[in-house]
Amino acid sequence: MKRWLFRILATLALAAVFHVLTVLVFPRAIMVAVAWKNKGLGRSLNVLYHGPRVTADSRTVVRPSPDLLYSACAYDVSKAPLRISALVPDTYWSLSFFASNTDNFFVINDREVKANPVNILLVGPGTSYKNPGSALVVTSPSNRGVAVIRILITDEDRIEELTKMQRQASCSPVDQGL
Repeated sequence: MKRWLFRILATLALAAVFHVLTVLVFPRAIMVAVAWKNKGLGRSLNVLYHGPRVTADSRTVVRPSPDLLYSACAYDVSKAPLRISALVPDTYWSLSFFASNTDNFFVINDREVKANPVNILLVGPGTSYKNPGSALVVTSPSNRGVAVIRILITDEDRIEELTKMQRQASCSPVDQGL
């Protein structure tokens, strides 16, 4: 009987350890390995990277869709807020923010934006800030994370136009002078 009790308790303890690793450690490790390696998506933090059109060999984004244009910004708002500005086309468009543990904490799409271009001020947790103008203020639950913009390619004839709009989007720190 003692042997079975020990096995059951050992199995439960092992399951608890794996649960903690899966829920708390792995998402952060993935974010560090992918988004912040070499200062953010292989480039720089707080800079929007505009990906090329997705092909069958693309793997910058997990399970990429060939009918979407992707832009991504690995951000760090520990020292200053971040301004994200983008033109919104007349097709599906979305901006998603992911915290350091990969949780999606904010999404806005083309049907929800109130102004074009859309201007968002991303601030860190507990950070004081000044809202420059009419920017939509979004508070990140972590100082680091990733922002992803997606644009739907509805017509192959519009790729050049949509790519031009994609490349006008920006992500940059805001000097608050606080």
